[in-house]
Amino acid sequence: MAAKCPECGHDLKLWNVKAECPKCGANIPNHKWEERLNDDADFAENAFAKMHYKINNFKSAVAGSKLRIVRLVMTFAPLIALVLPLFNFKLTLPFRSGEESISFLTFILNYLLKVDIGSVLKLIGGEVLGTATLMVVIACVLLLLAVVFGVLNFFVLLFSGINLKYKFNIILNVLATVCWAIASVFFVQFANACTTLDGGIVTECSLGFGFIVGTVLFLVNVTLNIIVGNDLKKQMNEQPSMEEFIENEIAELRNPKAE
Repeated sequence: MAAKCPECGHDLKLWNVKAECPKCGANIPNHKWEERLNDDADFAENAFAKMHYKINNFKSAVAGSKLRIVRLVMTFAPLIALVLPLFNFKLTLPFRSGEESISFLTFILNYLLKVDIGSVLKLIGGEVLGTATLMVVIACVLLLLAVVFGVLNFFVLLFSGINLKYKFNIILNVLATVCWAIASVFFVQFANACTTLDGGIVTECSLGFGFIVGTVLFLVNVTLNIIVGNDLKKQMNEQPSMEEFIENEIAELRNPKAE
């Protein structure tokens, strides 16, 4: 497709290498350069104003008040439960006996990373340890999901703050709370199954207080996100829209008030 002169529309040939159009004499590279420069300036002003709007929202959502700062800090609080005892049991074996406590961290390091998936599947299908193994596997999966939801909550809080959103944070914390709490129920079933096994290998099983602490901290996050979310919703309704903010900022840039 042949190029055309932007001024008169004359078809330009390959040998028309000069900057001027051979028909009307218009300077093609500099054609309407002021207009194009103004368009670029408008685009830059809009882009910066949009960025300022989002930065203001982000700072307000994350640290706009003491309660919002508390909400940010509390996203890390459930990590405390990862090092607290989740499960206590007493083993009675010929070459090993004693009481042990397992936290989420020790479970990951000492068991999950060393487990043989094939052996676990065989145990689930077994008649003796099948029920106990299934219960503890379900509990562990729920704990892992709770941790994943808790970690996602932090990143979602940062990204959603750009637009003053909060509902997904509530959903993530509710899911984390439910998973963490239900995991304790399956651990109780696991404990009951272990203590009823013949041979008395596991003589005592009980839940640690890590389940209570984790559930409470996730519930606190749910409550904080609901309270802060209502405040963010009110702020969103009262503050200018992005379009209005951009319009006002550009107007101030072009017509600064005399000091």
